[in-house]
Amino acid sequence: MFEQAFEYIGLQYTKFKFRQEKDSSQELTKFFSNSRSMLLILPIDYEEAQMAGNSLYPVLRKLNNIDLTIITEGIRSTQLSEFPRSKVIRISSSHINKFFLPRQHFIDRIGEETFDLTIDLNLDFVLYAAYICRAAGSNVRIGFSHPSADTFYNVQINIDRTKPVQQIYDQLAQYLLMF
Repeated sequence: MFEQAFEYIGLQYTKFKFRQEKDSSQELTKFFSNSRSMLLILPIDYEEAQMAGNSLYPVLRKLNNIDLTIITEGIRSTQLSEFPRSKVIRISSSHINKFFLPRQHFIDRIGEETFDLTIDLNLDFVLYAAYICRAAGSNVRIGFSHPSADTFYNVQINIDRTKPVQQIYDQLAQYLLMF
């Protein structure tokens, strides 16, 4: 009953917390191909996570010596979790507070590493995933467009929601290859 109110409070807190952190302009010509460490936040839905993994795995294989960290909600593996030099971090409801934000100990765990690129693969806006994307501190943060996305992502992908999910992730993989 109060979930929407709590999520709204969490969103407003996030906007307040990150209000001073402004993104500087940067050249985005090779942000993907030059990445050495990447944080991927898999979709909440397992089938979508599998589709995202199937689309991104061949693209990530083209990158040399990339360290990949994957945040997933489920315990079942995807093709991305089989990626060489990958680390899987599982997030559960115990890591998320009542305002739909990750608890500080989880953010501290993410903050132990630095990432060149962070990608939130949730097609729908998920507050805790967007928060992790912002809190990770990468120069390039990619997510799908949403009215609140400006707070969290500096590269937003606008998608046609009428297309099949697999096609959306395939298209994202092709976009990433351009950079």
